[in-house]
Amino acid sequence: MNPGLRRQVAKELGIDRSSLYKLRKQEQKDDQLAERIRAVLAEHKHYGHRRVALELKIGKNRARRVMLAYGLGPAPSPHQRHYKQHSGIREAPPNLLKRYGSLVSRPNCIWACDFTYLWVPRLGRWYYLATVIDVYARDIVGWSLGIHHDSELILTALYDALSGQDQPEILHFDRGSEYLSEAHLDVLDSLGITPSASAKASPWQNGKQERFYGSFKTELGSLKDVASEGELFALVAATMTYYNTKRLHSKLKTNPKHYRQNYNKKQFIGSVALTEVIDKVLPISGT
Repeated sequence: MNPGLRRQVAKELGIDRSSLYKLRKQEQKDDQLAERIRAVLAEHKHYGHRRVALELKIGKNRARRVMLAYGLGPAPSPHQRHYKQHSGIREAPPNLLKRYGSLVSRPNCIWACDFTYLWVPRLGRWYYLATVIDVYARDIVGWSLGIHHDSELILTALYDALSGQDQPEILHFDRGSEYLSEAHLDVLDSLGITPSASAKASPWQNGKQERFYGSFKTELGSLKDVASEGELFALVAATMTYYNTKRLHSKLKTNPKHYRQNYNKKQFIGSVALTEVIDKVLPISGT
């Protein structure tokens, strides 16, 4: 814009000419930020403004303003959420997650588990995904996929979790018949894991699992083109890996894997420091 035209525009708008420079400069900054946001959404297509802000290390209000102005936002989830309650076999245990969940300060203290439904059109059937989440680190430590929602499905997910992690003190779940079955509770009893259950028809009391499934199904995307069980398994596994290792968690401000690694690193440094103190204070044996 030439100086004469700029003066005329400023006069008609009733503002100082320097304001036009500031507006133009801000517009250029917003254009550049919008391009950066598009790049983030190309890799993380379901990020909202909070995770975009974390990824770009900018204020969430700024990210929200530019995303609204440029029509940028997360892709919608193609999945509907399903809930089904079961009568159960044994009496449900008390809700220990509600009592102690806020006190969890390390991984593998309390796990929470649940399962969800996945409809695969080309295969013409429902599949069931059971998962086990660590309440502290928010990572999925075990999962299983099957065509039946039964004790075998949830126990397979539990065994998967136990194969890679130390067992928890408490395992929390909803009041589904699968989780209150003798087969499941007998395994927990044999392992010395204390069971915990949400109140009847209260899925929000297993909130970390519920929130995970909302995020997971959104990231998983449509299953309309999945043509085989192997393809479905591979897609679920890839999405699970993305959730654990790349996707920023709003509460953690990083991904679950990195959050767990940070905890382990701090514990290791602390143990080394303690050993050094003990070596300095205690006499060396034999001297």
